[in-house]
Formats: sequence, structure tokens, C-alpha cells
Amino acid sequence: MKLTKLIYALAVVMMMVVPSSANDNDEDDVVNIVYQCDFADPKRIHLMLNTMNNVVKHYNKNMIQYDLNLVALGPCLQYVMKDFKGTGFVKKPYQDHGGPSGNGTAGRISSLKQTAGDSLTIYACGNTMEKKNVKPEQILDFVELTPAGIIKAIDLQRDGYAYIKIK
Repeated sequence: MKLTKLIYALAVVMMMVVPSSANDNDEDDVVNIVYQCDFADPKRIHLMLNTMNNVVKHYNKNMIQYDLNLVALGPCLQYVMKDFKGTGFVKKPYQDHGGPSGNGTAGRISSLKQTAGDSLTIYACGNTMEKKNVKPEQILDFVELTPAGIIKAIDLQRDGYAYIKIK
């Protein structure tokens, strides 16, 4: 009888311990990725967007949690802007037209954000904004500002994020 009570007590303790440790592992199972974009070439941008789209599709399909980040700095800042007036950037035709879907880079970025939702964070570099006279209201509404894009990329990498840069 004592052995049965002991086994029962151990079973109850195990049931209490296993779920809490399983929840701890859920956060560790999040795939963390940071893309650094510091180039203007539309072919490279489309390649980057293709790979990001593949990431989103794969993890969504397999129900795997992910935290995907894009840090736009230097000439790449133009791709996360909605207004170019008075800035050091000029809106290019490829931002609204072309690419695999035909709706340009702006449409692809908006579509990617819509598909990924809160699993995608896009950052705009404050240093580039200051240098190119870009005001916060000229940046796409879903883009977050960071004081220094390169520091954001470094900090995410130091936090264990996989670092991706399209060459």
C-alpha cells in the first residue's frame, strides 16, 4: 500500500513538472532571424524578399514560431519609405512596378508584413534618416525606428539571431 501511494505521489509530481518545462522550451524553439539590408540594387532586394517570403511560408506552414527582422539602413532605407519629398532619396519606378508579383518592392514588402504579421519587424535606421533628411512620418506606418541600424543588427546577432545578408 505504501508503494502504491509513493508511485501515485511521484506520478502527480511528474504531471506537475512536465507541463511547466514544456512551456519553457516553447520560447527556446522560436527561430530568430535578422536580415541586414544596406544596398539599393532592386535585384538584390527582390532576392532578399524572395528568401524572406520563403522563410515566412515555411515556418507558417509548419506552425513553427519565428521572429523575423529586417534592418534597413543606408540606401536600403528607400524601400521602407512612403514619402520622398525633401529627402536625399528619389522614388524609383521599381518601387511600385516590376518584380515577381508585378507590384514592385513596396507591394512585396507590404504583402510580406501582412502575411507574417507580428512575426516580422522592420527597422529603419535613424542615422540614415538624419543624414538623408527623412522624417519619421515619411517611413511606412508598420516600420519601427531604431537609432542606428547597424547597432540593431549587431545587438540582434549578439542575442542569438541568425544573421542573413544577401550578396
